[in-house]
Amino acid sequence: MYPIQRTWSRTRINLMQRCPRAFVLRYGIAAYATNHPTGQMLKDSFEIQTPWILMQMSIRETIRDYVEDYQLGMKWSKNLIRLKFSQLFRYKIQDRNAIIKKLPKWKEPGSMFRTIKPEKHLEQIGSKRCVNLLENDSFIHLLNTMSIKPISPTKSKNIDGLKLYNSADFLAQKGQNSISLIRINLFGIQSVDQINYNAALFSLGVKNQTIIQYSWKNGRWFIHRNTVCEKEKHSIRRLIRLDSIEMERILKLVGPKNNLEQVPFADSSRACTHCSVRFLCPAKDGLEEAKMEQMSLMC
Repeated sequence: MYPIQRTWSRTRINLMQRCPRAFVLRYGIAAYATNHPTGQMLKDSFEIQTPWILMQMSIRETIRDYVEDYQLGMKWSKNLIRLKFSQLFRYKIQDRNAIIKKLPKWKEPGSMFRTIKPEKHLEQIGSKRCVNLLENDSFIHLLNTMSIKPISPTKSKNIDGLKLYNSADFLAQKGQNSISLIRINLFGIQSVDQINYNAALFSLGVKNQTIIQYSWKNGRWFIHRNTVCEKEKHSIRRLIRLDSIEMERILKLVGPKNNLEQVPFADSSRACTHCSVRFLCPAKDGLEEAKMEQMSLMC
């Protein structure tokens, strides 16, 4: 039995929805059994990200570093922006490869566990997105008219007894009353409902703040501004409580000696494509076959 789940984050919810079994492995066994070789191996394997994800992470860090220097009066050139991004991206690829080299050798040829080199086209995509945002007129206006401070990505909020990880990227302030939260949505423009959902999440724990979101689509950045009302905040808090209840339910399905027979698999084989722990999952030889075997064990 694992400790009651009292932490909420978008990463946890997305993983739970894609595959409850991967969720249990990451936030159950890997989190609470790091002193065991399998637990530590799981923890290491979950740190292995695809080059595409590493590119997105490098974009965010490049923008954060640029904003910090800009507030100190140092403005980067286009070439320096590209250089900074490429440097961060290459470091992340090196760190990824270092983790893979420490993992035990497995017979299954999983692409997640192959060392790689930085891909030139990803460097070009990432540096272009950095330059386009940092030269965006609205973003430049924010830099020139407001005091902007980065928010730590590991900063949490306590909401209704839950530790909530879902912070914006920057806090922008002009005077005492004009305060905004800025978020860079790296994975493309989203629906209006998703934009409003994001804004409600970022607004929890704060009052009367404008939520500014930048989203990428068709080679350019789009800006969305929201002011969240109390009704929307109440609604999002209810959804978070329901998510927490579901996370607790799934973790409690783990039997003695980490028996996962009762823990469901992913709904679609697509979720298995880039799964970090498929080498330990019965679904590696076929999702439908694994589900059938699980059903026979539960009968």
